[in-house]
Amino acid sequence: MLRRSNRLLEGLSEEVDLAKYKPIGRYYTSDAEVWDQTDLTSVMQTRGIKSWIFSTKSVSCFLLILLFAFGIPHMYFNLNGAQTNLDMDLNITLTHKLPNFAVESQGARVLQHLSTDTYWPRKSIGLVWDRIFYWLYSSQTQRQVIQGHSSLQPGRCWCFPGDRGHLFIELSHPVSITHVTLGHITKSQSPYGSIASASREFSIYGMRTEADAGTDLGRLTYDQDGVAFQTFKLTNSDDAIFRYAKLQVENNWGNVDYTCVYSFRVHGCTLPFAQCQQR
Repeated sequence: MLRRSNRLLEGLSEEVDLAKYKPIGRYYTSDAEVWDQTDLTSVMQTRGIKSWIFSTKSVSCFLLILLFAFGIPHMYFNLNGAQTNLDMDLNITLTHKLPNFAVESQGARVLQHLSTDTYWPRKSIGLVWDRIFYWLYSSQTQRQVIQGHSSLQPGRCWCFPGDRGHLFIELSHPVSITHVTLGHITKSQSPYGSIASASREFSIYGMRTEADAGTDLGRLTYDQDGVAFQTFKLTNSDDAIFRYAKLQVENNWGNVDYTCVYSFRVHGCTLPFAQCQQR
């Protein structure tokens, strides 16, 4: 009997001890172990959040690197292109907005005897007829330059031999010269894709009389990659009124045989230079 009582007490003790455990599936685990598992779950969740944050930062840094590597240069080139187009539009607007005192329809004319000879590629076909035809051809092509065409066509121009020459123009009115516009077809218009015969550096002179030595109003450069009509602002330190203007081409963009001028315009006003600038 005593042995049975001891075994019964031991069984009750074991049942009491089992109360400290909680069923997990088919097994039992203690409260301490449950807390350990809870802490482990919290740690894993914390590590997962940290890993997600790290991944997010990595992706953000990668996107920023891509933005700096490709996005900003792309934006720069787009803005630069837009600025170039805007400058071209403003230049075209300025060209057609300013009055032109070197246009034939208002009375301006080229003084052929004071200008460089016209380029003549043909061989002589007879002394008398050749001179007559050359004079007519030269006069006609020089007039092309001051006829004020709003668009330029390949071949409709005046050419002179070599890379240095000048055109002497009697203006339609005595004028204070503030700007000039030089025109040539663009590379896209050229059948050869280049404009080596275009003027490169050129100078502008203003004269009161035909015999006047001339006042140097500036040395300028025509951009072969720019628009067809390019307008340039001049300086007139003498504050003078001129009746004549001379376009002096100093060199071209590489053609050794001839240089071509498609259009030349003289802008300004009939008032002294200082008063023109205030308008």
